[in-house]
Amino acid sequence: MIAPPELIMIPFLFMIGASFGSFFNVVIYRMPLKQSIVLPASYCTSCKTPIRVIDNIPILSYFLLNGKCRSCGTSFSIRYTLVEFLTAIMTIWFYVIYGLNANFIMYLILIYLLIPITFIDIDHLIIPNQFILLGLLVLGIGLPFNFLPITWIEGVYGSLVFAGFLFTIGLIGQFILKKESIGFGDVKLGLILGGYLGVEYSILALYMSFAIAAIMVFILLGGKFINRKAKIPFGPYLAGGTLISILSTNPIGGNYILDWYYSTMF
Repeated sequence: MIAPPELIMIPFLFMIGASFGSFFNVVIYRMPLKQSIVLPASYCTSCKTPIRVIDNIPILSYFLLNGKCRSCGTSFSIRYTLVEFLTAIMTIWFYVIYGLNANFIMYLILIYLLIPITFIDIDHLIIPNQFILLGLLVLGIGLPFNFLPITWIEGVYGSLVFAGFLFTIGLIGQFILKKESIGFGDVKLGLILGGYLGVEYSILALYMSFAIAAIMVFILLGGKFINRKAKIPFGPYLAGGTLISILSTNPIGGNYILDWYYSTMF
């Protein structure tokens, strides 16, 4: 049974998460174009009309406006709403698992980095350095003060293992395929992910990332959604593998994931 405080916190965190998701939509659109993510305020990308506050309520406004701009009638992508909803759900999910503590804040920051990284990588095949620097800054503060369930030395080793493995795979792919197989942005992202996970869970995250990527590429190729020469963004798969690995550090479902992992790997 949900305690009374949670009955207040969960809707509140949903609104907070959805609001951050709305901001992430701005970041996802503007940052690759090297536009300010602060000014001007949100506007229709078609007619450039500023979006009124009443029309900019996360999730709700999309349905009130039937997914269209009030001024020009251009349809908005449903992805805006999906990003807002995803961010809200992830905020609540991690609160339910960890409660309101340092672990929750640290993991939430990571998720809030991975959401815009994922969609920017999908759209533009890049991972902006601003996210990497922010993530390393957060780790630089969080690890020494034990804000994560690993020691700072485990975080350092995890960063080296995660990024080092991606860098090595990239070199091997470059040598065999004669083209870039793992982007350096993915390697830099690995520094952050490994720092959060430590060595053991970095290995699990990498395992899951490559497994998910292989399955998705097989499906996309089989369905002829892409061809063999298509460039595949790997950031989303690293994010997915990391999410699974983080959830494995918690008893809520984590033991099942770890049992499966060890049974297949060893």
